[in-house]
Amino acid sequence: MHCMNKLQTPTSGTIYIDGKNLKSYSLKELAKIVSFVPHSEDTTFSMPVLDTVLLGRMPHAGTIMSEKDVRIAAENLKLLGMQDFAMHGFDELSAGQHQKVMIARSLTQEPKIMLLDEPTANLDVKFQMLVMRLLRDVAKLKGITVITICHDLNVTSMYADRVVMLCDHRIYADGSPKEVLTRENIVKLYGIDCEIIDIQGRPHIALLDGDELDSHLSDNMVSGSGGE
Repeated sequence: MHCMNKLQTPTSGTIYIDGKNLKSYSLKELAKIVSFVPHSEDTTFSMPVLDTVLLGRMPHAGTIMSEKDVRIAAENLKLLGMQDFAMHGFDELSAGQHQKVMIARSLTQEPKIMLLDEPTANLDVKFQMLVMRLLRDVAKLKGITVITICHDLNVTSMYADRVVMLCDHRIYADGSPKEVLTRENIVKLYGIDCEIIDIQGRPHIALLDGDELDSHLSDNMVSGSGGE
């Protein structure tokens, strides 16, 4: 994800976006196409929430914002239920509110691709569902590709069209939730037995406590491997 956003350079291979080598994009060009919501946002100064969201317009507008830019930012704050906090300092918000503001900023960037590192972190169950539903609906309505890192298997199953399961920094499985989130894959990667229950046409993982976990933990302490 960091390589796709030019925060890191790939050690091998080539990344293409819209059929164009990532190396040929300037940072400004890339920012008009790809937005990134990190796992957490470190803030060392106070900035109003509205101004924080307006930063998403900089690739398009530069430093001079128009009424249109402000309107787009305000609409996305309302979409995330944060309109009442527009004039609050960003550093005054809770961790969950931070996350919603950063998603609003990402949407304000009007990207073709949204990258999100654990977008439901620090959110309660209700807002986890609201945020994931919002991302799913935005992807469909605006034709945006949304790529998220998510460690909650059931949230992944409920909202993802495609799941890429990683193990030891490599792709272990790739496909629909039904194809990837199977008992066999979960037992092998996590060392935890489970039952797969069909809910609303998607797999729901019910984890079972057992001896497999102790064995898996012992193996990982020796090998340092594990699933993601």
